[in-house]
Amino acid sequence: MYTVSFKPSECRHMKHKMSSNSLLPQQSEPTRYANTYQLESKNPFNPDKVDKILKSVMLEAFENLTYDPEMCAKQAKWASLMIRMKVKELNFERYKIVCVVTIGEKCRQDLSVMCKFLWDCEKDRFATFTIENNYVFGIAYCFGLYYE
Repeated sequence: MYTVSFKPSECRHMKHKMSSNSLLPQQSEPTRYANTYQLESKNPFNPDKVDKILKSVMLEAFENLTYDPEMCAKQAKWASLMIRMKVKELNFERYKIVCVVTIGEKCRQDLSVMCKFLWDCEKDRFATFTIENNYVFGIAYCFGLYYE
């Protein structure tokens, strides 16, 4: 049988050593990335370019379109995906893209559409396009939300 005795000053020193030389596996520190300090986008969201995309996609979606609930839902989904893909190809740096397309039947009704966001007036932008024919109407929104 062994007995070990320590002075109080040695105990504090030993505790520190034991905790630093633990038998538990050492975890590596997570990778830290340096801040770029870049506050502005090199390629900001351009509503004029997005307007052209909205117009071309919505004109294509509305070609010979009559009201059928299932078909209009598919066309709205297709138009939204196409707009988002084409806008992402423009590589607006540091922007999240949100596309909303609504297609409805024209039958002498009024429609109010409202979107609410926490908005940065200096960096966030949007583009809209409306279209109608004898049977249906369509509204397309594309929002470019700055993301640091």
